[in-house]
Amino acid sequence: MIRFSTPDITRAEAERIEKVIDSRWLTNGPTVRAFEKQIASMSGCDRAVAYDSCTGAMEMALRALGIGPGDEVITTPYTYSATAEVIRNVGARIVFVDLGNGFEMDYEKVAEAMTERTKAIMPVDIGGKLCDYQSIMAAAISFSGSKFKPSSPLQEAIGRPAIVADAAHSFKATMFGKVCGQFADFTCFSFHVLKNITTGGEGGAVVWRDFQGIDNDALETTLRLLGDHGQTSRDKSKGWEYDIALFGYNSIMTDMDAAMGLAQLDRFNELLMKRAAVTAKYDDLLKGCEYARPIIQHFQKDGLSAMHLYPVRLPVSIDRDEVYRRLMEAGVPCNVHYKPLPMMTAYKAIGFDIKDFSKSYDMFLHLLTIPYHTELTEEDQEYVVDQLRKAVTQV
Repeated sequence: MIRFSTPDITRAEAERIEKVIDSRWLTNGPTVRAFEKQIASMSGCDRAVAYDSCTGAMEMALRALGIGPGDEVITTPYTYSATAEVIRNVGARIVFVDLGNGFEMDYEKVAEAMTERTKAIMPVDIGGKLCDYQSIMAAAISFSGSKFKPSSPLQEAIGRPAIVADAAHSFKATMFGKVCGQFADFTCFSFHVLKNITTGGEGGAVVWRDFQGIDNDALETTLRLLGDHGQTSRDKSKGWEYDIALFGYNSIMTDMDAAMGLAQLDRFNELLMKRAAVTAKYDDLLKGCEYARPIIQHFQKDGLSAMHLYPVRLPVSIDRDEVYRRLMEAGVPCNVHYKPLPMMTAYKAIGFDIKDFSKSYDMFLHLLTIPYHTELTEEDQEYVVDQLRKAVTQV
């Protein structure tokens, strides 16, 4: 069976991890700091803080902003639960805005959804393609001034609803000469085992803009404390003494994870070229195709996506689940990214109804994500597309 996705790992990753094991400093140490420094540099930012997941990064960003009960955060219903659950975890209200163009929220509706309680907008770069951050920023700016009611010094410094990007799929994606990390106020990455760059099983990081009037050292310290139980470094002058400066969470990254991440970053250009070749082959095989239309344009006039997923849209008259079954029988594993959150039990229980999100539902009904990773051969890809054609035309 062709794999749906797989990490691209070599001996280089193992050697990095072995060095960390030999050092005996296995968690939240110098290797994590080195990984953060490289992530920040590759994202066009001054600093980064690493966590055990993108979920942790998003939640700590919201907490650093001072978002909590009584506040509202706008996001898309077409995403994995992590995006929305962190909003609920901090006590804020989830506000969903349906899709507009492709996988992106309807930006006119984003502006309409904002109220004096709105403290942040959380766009999602599905499949690695960057959202239209110019439109998102315009919507946020339209709610600045007297319309915006800040409830923390950081919110006041930003002066409008903050943009916290779920960039789990889009590390190093580019647009208009800028790299992912330079568009949103806070940008959160995932290094999960099936992401383009992995730190092993899990991993994440947050990068952020410099905010006028905000001490960057203090903001970095807050983001670190939030992910490590609020525990300060030991005071060497007092031996064992340390403090719990605030109530935090257990979301730190290990040095072994960071070691793998550093090896992956060293190989980034190699991995990017491999993905670009796989992408170009699929684009060629599916060019002008009537039975499966690519949804994401990874190669763009003004930028390049991170090339994380390759979803296709099937004809409206075709039963997607039957196509899925036939492909699985043919040894072609597929997936669906995503089942909209208002269809999930937990979200229905708090009042969401998929009937209110017709475009998300339509996208879900006709979408299939095909195998997409660096180990696919051209023969594999030809087989995938041939079996896809057979499955669609025979249903």
